[in-house]
Amino acid sequence: MVSSACSLAAAFILASGDIPHPGGYLLVKPDGVRTAEIATVIPYEPREGDLIFYDDHSRVWTALFKAAGTGPPLHMGIVVRKPGGTLAVLEAGPDDTVWVDLRDLIPRLHQFVNDFNGDITIRRCKEPLDRFQSEALTRFAQAQNGKRYAVVRLLAQGTPLRSRGALEPWLGKTQTDRSAWICSEISVAGATVAGLVGADEVHSNVAYPRDLVDNRRYDLSAAWYDAAAWRPVRPSRLP
Repeated sequence: MVSSACSLAAAFILASGDIPHPGGYLLVKPDGVRTAEIATVIPYEPREGDLIFYDDHSRVWTALFKAAGTGPPLHMGIVVRKPGGTLAVLEAGPDDTVWVDLRDLIPRLHQFVNDFNGDITIRRCKEPLDRFQSEALTRFAQAQNGKRYAVVRLLAQGTPLRSRGALEPWLGKTQTDRSAWICSEISVAGATVAGLVGADEVHSNVAYPRDLVDNRRYDLSAAWYDAAAWRPVRPSRLP
């Protein structure tokens, strides 16, 4: 994993004479302008509260998401600060595992791209968290780390028994302490604990990654910038 990332960085240095930014790069388009043809490339400077979206283009998961009435991105997490100060991403079920895990952020981004040739998009938090927000998010992440992935509730998303849909007015809610989690659910819960979104603005048990990657279902523009594609090295050509 690390050697692959180092090889990629070395190849870039040889080709361009430049040293890649350690956090990688974002292809940023103006907020609200989804169809802009040219993006601006900026170094990614991560901060707590950033939302990380993953898509490994799995046909199986894409089909399952379609059955639930949604689609890619297929996975997500939220950036938190570990007690030692390192930034990590809190995820429920990373790489098809069945546990909640805290993974150091930058190595995780490189690992996902290297292992799955997948796409990563990031919604940056507009303002740094204050000390109280940061501590609350860290405590939340530490308390959830190692818990189970909510496999049964995930499978229920493709049935009438799910919280979303007809039952949403009665069942939709945000819980900040559960025995098992879905990826988007734990991300919303973390954002709620940090005060980035209100518990009544987004109900964690009915939100999917696609609902949070843009502002069409929930307008998250007060706290997060629009999603930008992440690249491990500066792209030579822009989309």
